[in-house]
Amino acid sequence: MNITADTKIIPIFGNPISHSLSPLIQNAWFKDKKINYIYVAFCVENKDLKQAIQAIKVFGMPGANVTVPHKIAIMKYLDKIDKSAQMIGSINTIINKDGKLTGYNTDWNGFAQDLKDKKVLVKNKNIFVVGAGGGAKAVLYALYRLKAKKIFLTSKFYEEAKEVSKKYKNIEVLNINKISNMSFDKIDVMVNASTCGMNPKDVLSFSINNFKKDLIIYDLIYNKQTPFKQFAGKNKLKYFSGIGMLVQQGAFGFQMWTGKKPNIKLATELIKI
Repeated sequence: MNITADTKIIPIFGNPISHSLSPLIQNAWFKDKKINYIYVAFCVENKDLKQAIQAIKVFGMPGANVTVPHKIAIMKYLDKIDKSAQMIGSINTIINKDGKLTGYNTDWNGFAQDLKDKKVLVKNKNIFVVGAGGGAKAVLYALYRLKAKKIFLTSKFYEEAKEVSKKYKNIEVLNINKISNMSFDKIDVMVNASTCGMNPKDVLSFSINNFKKDLIIYDLIYNKQTPFKQFAGKNKLKYFSGIGMLVQQGAFGFQMWTGKKPNIKLATELIKI
């Protein structure tokens, strides 16, 4: 990559951020399409979030990505929020047009597209979702758009889960401390949209009993031996990490910044999904 005085920066703000594969993917796409952009990861503390957003304007950045834990808090610093992102309640992609910042959510598109690519059907199915943060909100919106039958939602933050569920008619919120007594015989797909697994010491907060032999586990976390991945491996269940979602949501963002479709195959080969 040839850095010049005209090179534009696309940042990703998060904390932690060192594990992110987005710079690898996006920079490969910029090089492939001969676009003079560079994608850089920045570890941003909560107290510095407003200043980080202001930097997008100050330095004339075309846009940005936002990841955990800033997807919700960052919304109040933007000039406009896309309708889908408003419904979801979190953003992960920013477009800078004429000094005005608009927030979008491409996580839901990425999740929905990856389910399609992996032939995971959720229409008229029962889905169990863990988490109530930004990633979970995108997943719930995607499941709504894909016409899931019933969604069971749980989180360590029970009140937040209750609040998230109010936007949808087919969500039942469960107390995470009482799930161990529940039978999973009607659950078709389990989605981990929580941070459980980001820390090597993390363990499942509940027992998974009487589950279907064809239960599918989809884990938004990637490149880590999460408790969900370990459970799937132990019980020989079909398991997908969030790396496909990562590529797909990034592809939507790339197209929004550049007006060009990226080479998905290039990214999947680069990170060996």
